[in-house]
Amino acid sequence: YENGRGSSHQQQVTCYPFKDVNNWWIIKDPGRQELVVSSPPRPVRHGDVIQLVHGMTSRFLNSHDVAAPMSPHAQEVSGYIDFNVSMPAQNLWRVDISNREAESESWKTILSEVRLVHVNTSAVLRLSGASLPDWGFRQLEVVAEKLFKAHSSSLDWTVEEHRYGTSQEQKEREAELHSPTHIDVDRKISFWAKFLELQWKMLMVKQEDSEHKYSSSPLEWITMETNIAYWLHSSTNAQIHLIGNPVSWGVGNLSLLAYQLLAAVYLLRRRRGFRDLPDGVWCQFVCLGCVCVGGWLVNFVPFLLMEKTLFLYHYLPALCYLYLLSPALLEHTHTHLLR
Repeated sequence: YENGRGSSHQQQVTCYPFKDVNNWWIIKDPGRQELVVSSPPRPVRHGDVIQLVHGMTSRFLNSHDVAAPMSPHAQEVSGYIDFNVSMPAQNLWRVDISNREAESESWKTILSEVRLVHVNTSAVLRLSGASLPDWGFRQLEVVAEKLFKAHSSSLDWTVEEHRYGTSQEQKEREAELHSPTHIDVDRKISFWAKFLELQWKMLMVKQEDSEHKYSSSPLEWITMETNIAYWLHSSTNAQIHLIGNPVSWGVGNLSLLAYQLLAAVYLLRRRRGFRDLPDGVWCQFVCLGCVCVGGWLVNFVPFLLMEKTLFLYHYLPALCYLYLLSPALLEHTHTHLLR
């Protein structure tokens, strides 16, 4: 590791953003030796103590009071290997369904949001947010962390698909896991249902409560009080930052303010019977506000209501509408006010 830290030399457990056969885990009853499902199948419920066996390697999901290599404040999570290891296996996990409606609720595919609590240490399985070095293909580190230290939004896991295992032997089980998916692909969801669900998720999702070094609030975007460092050289002072252009940023903000002042003056004078603009030009001016000012509001105001960690680049879509407003307002001023 880059910081010189080591690990317990057991099998690493990581996360990565695609699906393959290594994602399969077998939920095992600690009181049974067999890995095949019982008949009839017994559902896993909230509060049950289970073991998780990696389908392709038969390693038990394990944690112990050893610092994680990339996140020393948390416990290491690994696949237990009983080879030249002086520490015993600690591979019991308690199922905690966080969105349960009853204490005896069953663990459901996709619907259940599950926390896996380590029985020996009461630590909760979670992503640390750190990535392994290049030799680990930048995969994400999995750790176990005490509940009072961990952020609630990063603790829940969902199961995308499940199968009832029928093979006890390792080779047969590998062939079974390599078989095609059993996901029902006939389910039809309309475009608008997907669109509305996506928008709702983006509005309601809450990231970790901890502040990032380069996070910022929406009001700071307007005044360019913060930036984002994208790259820092390890030995020199070379840096790459995302920071707004003061000229274009200022022109955009002035255009927004100028349009609002002009619109207020026009409306007051029209109520008094003064028609400064022909009806066609007035309609163009109103449309300009609906598109540019309205577009800015739609892309900026929702961030004021969000509790997630925000960065300067979230403001760029709204800023584009101010860039469209500036030349249109300049043309209106030159044509109808400076004549």
